[in-house]
Amino acid sequence: MSEQTKAQLVAYLKNAHALEQMSLQMTQAAAKAANDPQLRELFQHHHDETQDHERLIRQRIEAHGETPSAARDIAARVAAMGKGLAAMIPKDTPGRLARDGYVQEQTEIASYELLSRVAERAGDAETAEVARRILQNERETADKIAGTWDRAAELSLGAASSSA
Repeated sequence: MSEQTKAQLVAYLKNAHALEQMSLQMTQAAAKAANDPQLRELFQHHHDETQDHERLIRQRIEAHGETPSAARDIAARVAAMGKGLAAMIPKDTPGRLARDGYVQEQTEIASYELLSRVAERAGDAETAEVARRILQNERETADKIAGTWDRAAELSLGAASSSA
């Protein structure tokens, strides 16, 4: 693998790691903010999965003799903490949690689609396999969140009408 290809692959791995750091913060905040047991369980379960994703990506970065980008990870965590705090303030928290969780999943899906392809082209079969495995999990989680749209809307409207 050329140095340029390796550098690009490691950059995508570090970006994926930063996204997982953001997801860790967001899922933890969402699980705490969710007043609905179904939503709380969904976000807690995904938080547990995300811990595994972060570990797998960190291991792939280290396999290339690199370390995760502290600056990217910190920036991602700070952004996620801001979203988590904002989700606790408005009355439509269930809708916001579902929306923000779904958007985060779609961003991760795009990241892993690209990472798997770059890893394949770079000849890094192990990273490609890890990316595909995480990609499948992110798609499943996005589908689970999408399955809560009616419940999140119902809860958001209930919260809005009770505060009126």
